[in-house]
Amino acid sequence: MPKIAFATYTELPNLTENDKLLIPHFEEKGFIVTAEIWDNPASDWEQYDIVLIRSTWDYYLKPEKFQSWVSLFIDSKTKLLNAPEIILKNSHKFYLKELKELGVNIIPTIFSSENINLEDLKKWKKVVIKPAVSAGSHETEVFETETLTSEILDSKIGEGDWLIQPFLEEIQNAGEISMIFFNGNFSHAIQKVPKVGDFRVQKQYGAKYLKFEPSKDLLLIAKNIVEISGKGSTYARVDGVMTQNGFLLMEIEMIEPDLFFDLYPDAAYIFCQEIVALPFQNPKE
Repeated sequence: MPKIAFATYTELPNLTENDKLLIPHFEEKGFIVTAEIWDNPASDWEQYDIVLIRSTWDYYLKPEKFQSWVSLFIDSKTKLLNAPEIILKNSHKFYLKELKELGVNIIPTIFSSENINLEDLKKWKKVVIKPAVSAGSHETEVFETETLTSEILDSKIGEGDWLIQPFLEEIQNAGEISMIFFNGNFSHAIQKVPKVGDFRVQKQYGAKYLKFEPSKDLLLIAKNIVEISGKGSTYARVDGVMTQNGFLLMEIEMIEPDLFFDLYPDAAYIFCQEIVALPFQNPKE
């Protein structure tokens, strides 16, 4: 029987409730399903036909270790999903610079690798400063540019890579839109609305997740982003904000995104179907 591992982390050894919805679908297809902690040195990844990254939610705290783990699958007969090359590139948000150069409308961004003029930031009332390797709003802060000094900025972005973006009131008011694609095909979408007075769109900060029906124009934009940045991805989540200037990309998440199967249970079955249809070499007995 083929074997699939759902890669998770130490805080969720038995997976999220969302990801548990996948298990019966894979078992119906004849797979043996196991939850494996991604950085457990005792794990034997070669025993699996497929390793599906689901809730490796501490990867950004151990970026070098995570990159080494992902690289194990580059020449392996075990198929990592998404593919190692996609995961490695997507783990550092400076990929947004490349997307911008390719014509994707991203949230206006200043990258810490560039020369930053403090006065240039004052064209925005507030800025959001976030790490280039991060998840779940980790170390993300909002600063009033009027009171932002060189000392404060240097202490924030002195080490590592960072993104500086304008604070968008639209996020606080209408939230963020997430559109999910499986093998390049649109599946479903949600709207993540922060609690009153907050800007963070994660549930642990009190945000609400609602079903969302994107327009045809918005879907075309999202599909184009996936074709540019996520070609070959088994799953991709396009996150962005609707503004007076149209849809602005926040990120395309292809590592361990929540896929919201609780809101769209049928999508779990479709996702399983898409994975089972993929070719994988020499199934282990």
